[in-house]
Amino acid sequence: MRNYGAGGGRMSFGGRGLTPAVKMLMIANAAVFVLQTLLGGGLTGRPGPLTSWFAFIPQNAIFGLEVWRFFTYMFLHGGFFHIGFNMFALWMFGTQIESRWGKRTFLIYYLVCGLGGAITYGLFNLAGMSAFIPMIGASGAVYGILLAYGLTFPDAVILVGMIIPMKAKYAVLLFGLIELMSTASHSAGNVANLAHLGGMITGFVFLKMTIPSLSAGLGSGASLSGAWKRWQTKRRLKVVRPEPRDRGNGRPRTGGKQTEIDVILDKISREGLQSLSDEEQEILRRAGRK
Repeated sequence: MRNYGAGGGRMSFGGRGLTPAVKMLMIANAAVFVLQTLLGGGLTGRPGPLTSWFAFIPQNAIFGLEVWRFFTYMFLHGGFFHIGFNMFALWMFGTQIESRWGKRTFLIYYLVCGLGGAITYGLFNLAGMSAFIPMIGASGAVYGILLAYGLTFPDAVILVGMIIPMKAKYAVLLFGLIELMSTASHSAGNVANLAHLGGMITGFVFLKMTIPSLSAGLGSGASLSGAWKRWQTKRRLKVVRPEPRDRGNGRPRTGGKQTEIDVILDKISREGLQSLSDEEQEILRRAGRK
């Protein structure tokens, strides 16, 4: 992973401590890297036996049905700077995303982006000697996290290359274009730009399919976190609307919380779920838990 730096702006990122999933992923990657080094890879820069067994090799993973390679490759790295940049970017961007989404959602998204990076790389390298070249690294998943960060905090300012301040939404676009051009020109050397690009594309498709209101929300200037919260509210909401009755005479009564909920539900039917304020969404969530 290259060209990431810390920066300031409307909101800060990184430096706020490790969130659970980010911490777990960093420990797992570090532990595997130590094992790689002990077995002759890792810091030595050589492939080592773990690369042979667990790297993503298109021929083995797809035609040999060694499906574990679609996931295990993202925990292997080819040197200190390789793992260092990836873990730095994971900490920098991932902690903010996990804080908004929660551990489970963040982990699913991370793994899905890594899987998408492997599939993209594999599909374009099925023929010739490329099908036998191993790919390793968490960059595909990390590029997916970068995309999510740009969508969630579009106006946060980061330093590109530790020098140039840029809003996150423009930085994401820039990185995507760099990967696309590098892939088209075959100028990346040992860098798997297809996996980076695949991680970003997979992340976008996953979010668009998972959060139907994503396009509308972003179009109106709302952040991904707002679209995600609205989708979760809609998914979990199970409000039953029985006609309330007084205990004394059994007649229907009006007013109170039920009337408040009715007003909110009527607003949803007229204007859609995205029209609700945070307070109204919280009222519905509490009602759904009763």
